[in-house]
Amino acid sequence: MNKVYYLLILIVFQSCYFGVGLVETEIEDDYFLFANNSLEELSVWLKDSGGTNELIIPQTVFAIGNNERFIIAKSHPFDSETGIDRKTTFYHIVEIDKKSTSQSQKLTYAQFVEERERLNISEGLEFHTIFDEVK
Repeated sequence: MNKVYYLLILIVFQSCYFGVGLVETEIEDDYFLFANNSLEELSVWLKDSGGTNELIIPQTVFAIGNNERFIIAKSHPFDSETGIDRKTTFYHIVEIDKKSTSQSQKLTYAQFVEERERLNISEGLEFHTIFDEVK
């Protein structure tokens, strides 16, 4: 009987582990940073009103900053066969109130600076969270 009891407890605790991602961090409002199994999967998602999640910035996000109006991020492209392309960096600006998947995606640094100026984003908004493991 004791073996069955311990096995049951093990199964219950094991099931609590599944469904928990490696990184699940709320950024601002309904936006969150998520990676399920490895940091290579780091991406930004939006919780929509229908109870599903929409991908906003694909993997691999390695730096992020935010305030009440904007989320800024840096990412490297990821390919399942070749992995992270650290030679290429994309910049992203997400306007929090828009709650849309079609925002400033995959900008070059020059485009990012221009878009920051156009949107009047303060120089005080910096990349405050950096994941060196995937940088």
